[in-house]
Amino acid sequence: DLVGEMSYLEDRSPTESIVALERTTTLAVPHDVVRTHAAQDPAFGARFHATLARLLSSRLRATNRRLAVGTERDVVSLGGGETWSQLEDPIRSLKAVIHEAHEAVNKDGGVATHLQDDILERFGRFFPLLDEAVRQRVSNDRVRDEMGLRVQQELLPYLLLTETAQRFHAKPRGYAGDFWTIELVYRNQPAGATPVGEIIDRCFLELPPARAVRNRRGLLAEEIRRTVESNADGPARVASLASGPAREVFDVADTIDDPARLEATLVDIDLQALAFVDDEAKRRGIQRSISLQSENLVRLAFGRRETPIHDQDLVYSIGLIDYFGDELVVRLMDLIHGMLRPGGRVILGNFHPSNPARALMDHVLDWELIHRDEDDLNRLYQRSAFGRPATDIRFEEEGINLFAVCERAS
Repeated sequence: DLVGEMSYLEDRSPTESIVALERTTTLAVPHDVVRTHAAQDPAFGARFHATLARLLSSRLRATNRRLAVGTERDVVSLGGGETWSQLEDPIRSLKAVIHEAHEAVNKDGGVATHLQDDILERFGRFFPLLDEAVRQRVSNDRVRDEMGLRVQQELLPYLLLTETAQRFHAKPRGYAGDFWTIELVYRNQPAGATPVGEIIDRCFLELPPARAVRNRRGLLAEEIRRTVESNADGPARVASLASGPAREVFDVADTIDDPARLEATLVDIDLQALAFVDDEAKRRGIQRSISLQSENLVRLAFGRRETPIHDQDLVYSIGLIDYFGDELVVRLMDLIHGMLRPGGRVILGNFHPSNPARALMDHVLDWELIHRDEDDLNRLYQRSAFGRPATDIRFEEEGINLFAVCERAS
């Protein structure tokens, strides 16, 4: 993130201070240095100030959303009254059964199984209804945002009682899908501040996107194992970009006869993620098979640093390009092309537009991703150094995460 932009633009002393709560890497650049460089290089100056304008616009838009009243009358006055009326009863019904569960805890010390199932069933009916109402029926962005904010206001108090969903929303590592969030989804053990919070957490862990995240672990393990088995003459060289907890690598290492048959390079910018993986590797005694690299993939993609990874049999990334615009994805594809040996494969995962919980992720969890379909990934591969569409498209069982495979020409 960037701080100090207002004092730079206004040439005034800063009015706020920032304190790091954990180990943080910062780059401090004096205002005069930036101004001098912008004057000497007008193209840089234009790009820099355009970036500041987009940043300030984005922050203002977010502030406006938080300050919006979000009342029913606002939605109606903007033309979304009919659509909102279709959500009122399901929201009221869901809140009523959650309240009943709270009363049961206060009275009996727990929640009966039938009541837990009722919450799960009503939540399961609600999220596709929300997607249909907000994302499919509303074309006006302002109405969609206002309606999404209204739903978030209704459900946020319950979401904050959970462990996993609260982390989705809070983004303590800067984005929703950080390594520990993914680890919690993999573990699939609902938890919360109260017994009811635990039930609601189960609702979120049973969402199709959460199931898709668990499914993709098995799909990637299958592809890594296939790569190991096809390299009979030596170890398979596999690189994971934005590796997170890297459970799929450990799944393979735990099952092959000799861990030395796999040489895995795990790249992540998050030092906590790498420390977590290092501990797991040491616990299994396979640290020699795993190389950990702290790298900023955006810097590598833009050529600001030479990539240390070469001659890989397989390079994959899941849960990364969903956050990147097309131009950056193409640059990342170019980077990966240079990492692969001739005949090596890349696998890139992306959430598909068919995601039935997309509106819930966008508006309730503030977990906005760029959803892409098969044509989108084929188009991006053709624009990249691969110069052709994907050689294979795979889906996990939910059909929400697609995996576009492409092979570097021999």
